[in-house]
Amino acid sequence: MRAVIRISIGLIVLLAIAVPTIASNKIKVAVAGGYEEIRSLEENDVIYVSLSELAGILGGTIDWEIVGHTVSYRDTDFTIKLLIGSPFLNLNDTTFNMTHEAILDRGQLFVPTATFLPLLDRVTSQNIVWQPNDNKIQIDSDYFNVTDLSVQTKANGLLIDIYLTTPLAYEIFVTEGNWLNVSIRDARINRSRILSRRNSQYMYQLKVHQVENNTGQVSIRLRRNVTDWSHKIAYNPTRLQISIKDANFQFDTATNRPVIGPDDKIDVIVIDPGHGGKDYGAIGQNGTREKDIVLEISKKLAKLIRKDKQLKVVLTRDRDKTLSLEQRARIANDAGADLFVSIHANASPKKQIRGWNVFFLAPALNDSARSVEQLENSYFLRESYSDSDDPSIDSDYQDPVASILSEMLMTEFQAESHDLAQMIDREFRRRLDTPARGIDQAGFFVLNKVFTPSVLIEAAFISNKIEEKKLKNKKYQEKVARGLYEAIKRFKAKYESN
Repeated sequence: MRAVIRISIGLIVLLAIAVPTIASNKIKVAVAGGYEEIRSLEENDVIYVSLSELAGILGGTIDWEIVGHTVSYRDTDFTIKLLIGSPFLNLNDTTFNMTHEAILDRGQLFVPTATFLPLLDRVTSQNIVWQPNDNKIQIDSDYFNVTDLSVQTKANGLLIDIYLTTPLAYEIFVTEGNWLNVSIRDARINRSRILSRRNSQYMYQLKVHQVENNTGQVSIRLRRNVTDWSHKIAYNPTRLQISIKDANFQFDTATNRPVIGPDDKIDVIVIDPGHGGKDYGAIGQNGTREKDIVLEISKKLAKLIRKDKQLKVVLTRDRDKTLSLEQRARIANDAGADLFVSIHANASPKKQIRGWNVFFLAPALNDSARSVEQLENSYFLRESYSDSDDPSIDSDYQDPVASILSEMLMTEFQAESHDLAQMIDREFRRRLDTPARGIDQAGFFVLNKVFTPSVLIEAAFISNKIEEKKLKNKKYQEKVARGLYEAIKRFKAKYESN
């Protein structure tokens, strides 16, 4: 998700006059094994940080509202509303005092570092700590000791694993409505990761509660009655294991799918050059074909990975050929992919639009993401229509089982996919001289068939003459490939060290 700033030029000018420009400095942000630098200001011995830039790192969005000069910072689970020139903010409908007012400078929103970040830390899925002596913000997902959740079917019921970094005291109880509640003492729960595991096949609802005394609770409203169950702490890896037995349990094998995805090693990378064969993809004003460009970038990325010799790389296509959605997914799943990267070039009827994007699989939140989703899915939609006896019916959308499976796949690796998208975003910002359109989410068919963390990148707009020329340039292709390669290495280092 990228920070989206909507504000009129007139308002910028007006506020720029009202608020004097202040000399800016930089603050380091330690995240995902590396460092970013974002703008900061110092006024009357108070250090302010750019929330506009920090939002891009955290994956939130900034929305400017002209009336009253209010600004909203939004993430999946919370909304913070601020008023320029006021120390008060509204966090999920509760008012807090930052002591120092929010500031607008050069079109960016600044907040007092020492008093705002603790409020943000209370609600975000990551641990955020301001370290004034080092002039550094530490963002740490390894802070959590309750890290993940999985639900699997067994011959006689369900097996639920709640992953821990160390054994913790816990209590399990069942309440009305078929809620299985796990209360864990001294818990620091990775809320977004666990909520991303909501699986409609097994559960109606999934909730996470974290209270200030560090007691955490994971609550699952299961589809089957909980009558006979047992629990224990298991090891290698450390986890709380709950077995729910059902003597009459019968699992519908039609909806059962293999568990495929990252194991203890990130060592199989599948690269998917978009389009190919009779599917040209987008075509630039000078006749450049998307399918050709993305194949070149993919080959360069594969060469970098093979040279590394720590990773195995699989290309869904290494030449100009047509591939169906099912074929791409089968190649990835049969290879046991630990990561799936689909490479594309964007297009728009508005020829002036420029920039690169990184997408992960989740419902689209804005018109821009929906338009990219529609563009990239269009060929597969035509493909499904041509295979159907009735072209007016898309069975994949009409079948309720398919709908449930689609929702499962959208959430299964969402946290890791978002993490990989963030790493690619940082590498692209360092290397590419095209505008950054940042991270976004959309429902791409090609990602929704692959059982592993996956992203789709749009390297630039082939519909823009300037960027069409860049896409044809081998040096630019190499920069895109290098950025992807470095992000993959960072992802591997982070997840293999957990």
